[in-house]
Amino acid sequence: MSWVDRFFDDVYLDFMQHYRGEEASRAEAELVRRALGVEPGVRVLDVACGHGRHMAYMPRDSVVGVDINALYLRQAKRHGDVVQADVRNLPFRRGAFHGAYIMHSTFGMFGEEAEMEMLTWLSGVLKQGGRLLIDVANKEKIEDIYASLGEMWNFWISAGPYRVLSTAYYNPLTSRIREVRHIYRGGQYVGERTLELTLYSLGELRLLLSAVGFTVVEVYGDFNGERYDRRSDRLIVVAVKTGAVSKALREAAQWSA
Repeated sequence: MSWVDRFFDDVYLDFMQHYRGEEASRAEAELVRRALGVEPGVRVLDVACGHGRHMAYMPRDSVVGVDINALYLRQAKRHGDVVQADVRNLPFRRGAFHGAYIMHSTFGMFGEEAEMEMLTWLSGVLKQGGRLLIDVANKEKIEDIYASLGEMWNFWISAGPYRVLSTAYYNPLTSRIREVRHIYRGGQYVGERTLELTLYSLGELRLLLSAVGFTVVEVYGDFNGERYDRRSDRLIVVAVKTGAVSKALREAAQWSA
């Protein structure tokens, strides 16, 4: 079992209801809606939709959610159509969607090779001119913390009845961060969970996206629409599909298959 399977359980689901509740989820969904131009007749894909916290604030007939987690999908389907599938191998026809979004550092959870596969599939299922939004943690800010505090630091997260003591470990050679969380709910110790991510800079995302036919057109540092800089908590990139997957990448995908 991977860390992803262990991390996304009923405890995380309950924690997120408090940590990113209605107000935060609505604000995030509003930026997604504007950035992707969601309106009647526009169909978008919520990649790794989880329990549908963004789908809940999007036009119901505009979003399809895809996730591997059956527990979470049972909640997400209250807000629209859902499909159970691996986001690295999307089961949709070519050009099926006008846009897609990947939220809350999902892009980074699987490793560089798998994330390149994800982008390749998304390039296929989006129409020409379609938009893709990717929300990740700001690598530059984390590297500044690393430069100041070293390879390990502690911090607390508070959300509703939850208090979480997190210890973060960062490796600048691999751009990987590992976060070990000790979770308390109502003063009682719930257990330990581990989160691992590959972090991407704006320049690195530009290169990955351009390889599969996307051009970055907008960059934000938060869901209130503020301009991105190295102090921002988030790196939110909006890209437009302007070309096809390169011949070299197509041949590599065929060879690996």
